[in-house]
Amino acid sequence: MENAASIQLVRLTTSGRNALDFALAYYVGRAVAADPTGHFHIVSKDTGFDPLIEHLRSRHIHADRHDDFAPLTAPTPVSAPAKPPSAAQEDPLTRASEHLRKLVTNRPKRKKTLISHLRARFDKTASDAAMLDLVDRLSKAGRLTIREKDAVTYHDQVLTF
Repeated sequence: MENAASIQLVRLTTSGRNALDFALAYYVGRAVAADPTGHFHIVSKDTGFDPLIEHLRSRHIHADRHDDFAPLTAPTPVSAPAKPPSAAQEDPLTRASEHLRKLVTNRPKRKKTLISHLRARFDKTASDAAMLDLVDRLSKAGRLTIREKDAVTYHDQVLTF
């Protein structure tokens, strides 16, 4: 792995309920203090770490959780460059995030308008429930916040990948 030197493995000598969670939060906190502009990756299938990721993002700290190391491995060799995924292959969350990141000057200001905008842009046949789910996923991922009166606030620093 290209960045193997930047991976820190920690072995806990005791076990207990949430012991790993607390240890991870401690070490991530130390790493953020040492490099506030760094990008931090938690490799775990445990979605229980997602609130920590969301909290870090709300503090403008670049953080992601991955189920495995695959997204972090080096790209294929130069002799066989990897093709970017087609729009149909990309996750709707990724597609919507990238679109909203590029749409700087004319973003929907209300939740209802955002839902209509995303439906028109990506899937005209999508149900209301599917579009609400996408907006909810964008919010949980820290890419936007729905405030009172359904006003939308976008978090640009989190939208960058």
